[in-house]
Amino acid sequence: MAENKLYYGDNLHILRQHIPDESVDLIYLDPPFNSNQNYNILFKEENGTASAAQVQAFTDSWHWNETSEEALNDIIENAPERLVELIDGFLSFLGRNQFTAYLVMMTPRLIELHRVLKKTGSFYLHCDPTASHYLKIILDQIFDVRNFQNEIIWKRSYAHSDTKQGRKGYGNLTDIMLYYTKGDEFKFNTQYKPYSPEYIENFYKHIDSEGRRYQLSNITGPGGAAKGNPYYEVMGVWRYWRYSQEKMNKLIAEGRIIQTSPGAVPRYKYYLDEMPGIPLQNLWDDINPIHSKSAERLGYPTQKPVALLERIIKASSNEGGIVLDPFCGCGTTIVAAEKLKRKWIGIDITHPPSPL
Repeated sequence: MAENKLYYGDNLHILRQHIPDESVDLIYLDPPFNSNQNYNILFKEENGTASAAQVQAFTDSWHWNETSEEALNDIIENAPERLVELIDGFLSFLGRNQFTAYLVMMTPRLIELHRVLKKTGSFYLHCDPTASHYLKIILDQIFDVRNFQNEIIWKRSYAHSDTKQGRKGYGNLTDIMLYYTKGDEFKFNTQYKPYSPEYIENFYKHIDSEGRRYQLSNITGPGGAAKGNPYYEVMGVWRYWRYSQEKMNKLIAEGRIIQTSPGAVPRYKYYLDEMPGIPLQNLWDDINPIHSKSAERLGYPTQKPVALLERIIKASSNEGGIVLDPFCGCGTTIVAAEKLKRKWIGIDITHPPSPL
């Protein structure tokens, strides 16, 4: 597993034949669902028109057919009993249709992805609200609901103006990412967002002689003597403090403890330029979608921004770790992994055209 690899073909077969147990640090997948589009590798002529050499990558629509029955049999033969019962329940209530065809095609693949993930690994499934709640129930059975970490909401689009065309209801601007881990001990590197101008103005109001912004923080010991905080005098003020007297003297010498006026309780000086930012939460509205003039736009209908994958890879893997995308499409995950010095495995169902 030391080499970067791109496989062509059905990811279920490739996972079973080529990817060992517990060999992958991070999995990201953005499987196709129900947009009723044919996605293609886009070969274009010099004048920009689509080439006749285009190769159909996959059809993003699902039908209950012989392949679906084979996938269902695969689940019955290989999946845990509770998962078999769950899928049977979906079929009983929803019937055999496009939607359940999608679910039974996805389930064996999700089982295999769980198998190849390391015990310390992380898993991100990117989907839209149409299927996310059904996929989460399946993933809860495969990964164990205790290993569900977050539902991440990504603002993938700008506001729509289709109400003038008769649309009723709220605009759909977001995608969902279901974030699971294999177990309790997993890699996670906290990511930060820059402070907003409003936050800076409200919380970093002070500016020193060098032009550095800072805020002042309380350094008294919460709970006083009951919590074991030391009691002594600082700048003429007796209090229970957060720090030992030795450490307090060191901070004073460094200019980090200041008194705003005689008799005022001394406080700690936090500089804005020393702070990493606001820890990232589960609402991601700061990564712009790919639009018609984006420099990275390739013309692939479901292409995601490189910045989105970089964030996931930075948060849930370290340099040298292995990143897998079993629906790698135009290769955004691979590009981000390569840039961040991770090893990668991509799987795509498209077979490239033969040389002319």
